[in-house]
Amino acid sequence: MNNMDFSSAINAKMKDVNDGSSEPFIIYRDNKGEWHCDYTQNQYGETYDWVEDAKEQDPLAIIYKGKDFSNGSLPMVYDTVLYDRLREEYFLVQESGVDTDNLNALTYFFRDNVGSLSSEVTDYLTTLERPLSALQEMCPFNMTTNQEDWSYNESLSDAAISRIEKAVRDRLHIAVDIPTQEKPSTKGYSEINKVSINSSDVILSENPDAEYRYMVVENRFTSYYNESGNNNIYIGHTNDYLEAITEFTKRVQSNIGCVQSTRNLHQSLDGVDYIELKSDSCLPGSDNDDFTGKLIIAKASALKPEYRSSENQLAICTHGNGARPKALGTSVFCKELLSGETVVFRRHEIAGIADPDKLPAWAKRKLSEQEAEKPTQKEMPSTKQEQKKPSLLGRLDDAKAEAAALNAERKDVPKPKKRGVEVE
Repeated sequence: MNNMDFSSAINAKMKDVNDGSSEPFIIYRDNKGEWHCDYTQNQYGETYDWVEDAKEQDPLAIIYKGKDFSNGSLPMVYDTVLYDRLREEYFLVQESGVDTDNLNALTYFFRDNVGSLSSEVTDYLTTLERPLSALQEMCPFNMTTNQEDWSYNESLSDAAISRIEKAVRDRLHIAVDIPTQEKPSTKGYSEINKVSINSSDVILSENPDAEYRYMVVENRFTSYYNESGNNNIYIGHTNDYLEAITEFTKRVQSNIGCVQSTRNLHQSLDGVDYIELKSDSCLPGSDNDDFTGKLIIAKASALKPEYRSSENQLAICTHGNGARPKALGTSVFCKELLSGETVVFRRHEIAGIADPDKLPAWAKRKLSEQEAEKPTQKEMPSTKQEQKKPSLLGRLDDAKAEAAALNAERKDVPKPKKRGVEVE
């Protein structure tokens, strides 16, 4: 029983597939993550004892015959076996009695869209003990549907594919990132092309005197408050310009797809119309008001070009020295109206407080929903006990605690993905 990767295991039985063989074989993954492909019966048609052990090691393993694949190609057999493993995992989870509707929908989604997923994604899934569970983790959508003729929500397919592709890229390139001191040096390389989109800078560089002339690097922004503010992900070196520009283009297109899929999702689920809000959508003179607790409109110039529309401009100010017109600080902390994500702006990047009468329809609906979710006066807990006036020392302690909490909060704030300018 020779160990190999998933593709090699499939390839090992392609002769049986092409011949339409009736001899059974099993493809399974052992508890070390290594793949095996072996015949299950001896010359007398008796099943080997080790087959049951193999099934115990890999409950997703299935016994096939070459004729089961009707003389299919290697990619067809690869995809079929991987899909079958996802189905087996679904049945396994179903037996435990937990809710499996979304898992069931995801298996059908995979069956219909496996050809649209990159080999990077499918190869990654073959390295996992529970690939279907990983798909559910990487796909942020509930794929179930009420459509009678649909086994999953087909309208979410493109968005799901983009999210899964990005998640796999993140897992492969960040989780096992090369330590800084081991990363290839960019010294001597000159930038040829650079595209900034989706919190990434994709860069193609050239050094005619280096061993490899071309280098592609993706610079992915992470946090305002870490040391470097970004994560350089080494993609590769090559002497072939066509290979380099292909990789460069693929990275750019992948990032474009992520932005587009999010936009399509907000459009279909939230009714967002992609319009840019300007200062005439603000209350007159409100750029000099206190923004705390108010719905503000960020200037389009504060955002990257692909994010200059209402769903990224509208946010509720929560705190920050910059929220007050004459404070020394300039940072204004907010939560996006649509997503609820924390974002940070400078005061000069805010056009003013939104005029309720000039909001787009989706924003009015979102505000109404939030208002409906607020507890009523009757639901609010009563505080009949008279509050004691705090002492000066008590107020000082409270102020210190509030400052410490604010400092901790600032360190934990994720970098706003849509900002066009770094916060110092």
